[in-house]
Amino acid sequence: MTVRPSILFLIVAFLFGSLSIYLTPPFQSPDETNHFHRVIHISEGHLMGKKLDGNRLGGVMDIDALSFTQLYDSIRKSDHPKFKNIDEQPYKKDNPNAQKIFIDFANVGYYSPTVYIPQVLGVGLAKVLNLGILDQFYIGRWSGFLAWLLIVFATIRITPIGKNLLLFLGLLPASISLHSTLSGDVFSNALCFLWFALMLRAIRSDHFINWKEWAGLMIIISLITINKLVYFPLALMIFMIPSHNIVKPLWTKGLLISLVVFILLSWIPYSKSMFIPYDFYDVAYRDAQQLNTGVRPDEQFRYIISHPFSFVKTVIVSYVESAPSTWSHYVGKFGWEKNYIPFSVIGLLTIVLVGISLSRMKNELSLTVLQRIQILEIAFLMMAGFTVSIYMQWSPVGNDRVWSLSGRYFISIIPLFLLALPKYEYLKEWKLNQWAFLFSVLGLVVLLWSMWNRFY
Repeated sequence: MTVRPSILFLIVAFLFGSLSIYLTPPFQSPDETNHFHRVIHISEGHLMGKKLDGNRLGGVMDIDALSFTQLYDSIRKSDHPKFKNIDEQPYKKDNPNAQKIFIDFANVGYYSPTVYIPQVLGVGLAKVLNLGILDQFYIGRWSGFLAWLLIVFATIRITPIGKNLLLFLGLLPASISLHSTLSGDVFSNALCFLWFALMLRAIRSDHFINWKEWAGLMIIISLITINKLVYFPLALMIFMIPSHNIVKPLWTKGLLISLVVFILLSWIPYSKSMFIPYDFYDVAYRDAQQLNTGVRPDEQFRYIISHPFSFVKTVIVSYVESAPSTWSHYVGKFGWEKNYIPFSVIGLLTIVLVGISLSRMKNELSLTVLQRIQILEIAFLMMAGFTVSIYMQWSPVGNDRVWSLSGRYFISIIPLFLLALPKYEYLKEWKLNQWAFLFSVLGLVVLLWSMWNRFY
């Protein structure tokens, strides 16, 4: 009896994700400190971060939140992080009489609150149950992880193309590590995967999108766009759906694209107005806020426009130089800073991933050459938007390198490149499932072993 890829994902991801939630120490994930502060702030009824004196961005909340995160500040980015001696006992119950203070979360305060919907629900429930700050943190991790788990499970179940590919991508060590932490990427990545599946089903099957399902698509693409503006090109996949597979195609496609454009035109100026560069941030707080000196988004954009060839050269050199670390980050990164599973295992998983990407199960639907080209174009548009955005927000004006090309930013982009590859029936179906499962489990066992050695 062959087990469905979606069931395999649900079982394996839940098992290893559950262990990763507790093996990964608090705030040993990119920007998890600020993400946690932002989630608490939203759970208390504040949709956006607030500016203080024009040079700080954050929110007023219980001092317990800051006291808890400060326990880990000294070792959070240490070269030898060991977390077994942290005393967490004082945070078992919520303290309604705790002092209120302004806490900074400068690099996430301008994000849409919809980024954190699952985590806010979890932390809000913990507050209703009068649980302390430590339990709020772990329940926030759990709620985000479960949302990602169920959405990706639905994705693999729905898609008519690349079930084993999406299974393998979902179970990569870096994927399980990131999505089992309180990260701002959890919900957005899950929604992107779901969008892939819904679009592929409409593009390559006889599935008909009625008004009810179209409304659901409108909600999904709206959340994707406002959560991660650079992912808006995904909306263009709506034009790949045959007209006979969608109700009132001219109107429904036009309205969906119009909504995405409206979100871009309204949210970009607002979020830009909330961003405070390092050089203008309060000097007493800016060094703890993951901001880079010399950053001026508006000036950087003008530089890109006025020096297009220099910018293209900078992008090419940056991607070539960072490719090994970016790919290692995408496949086998865990925790904060330079924590990777052994590179030999990353190489092995890469070989398997290439094989799965080029494989097609017997009787599985495939994309036409034109559809593969269209998906590649959308992937490159997303990549271009991301590159410009990250250059504006993280690199000094006119810098000769694009900084922060981390693999986690490509979790919702690389699947499009892989789906666009030509497919061949050179592996039998049972072998494909078997190898994907075995190597996924191997990679995740190595992940847990690496976490234990690194943190404990």
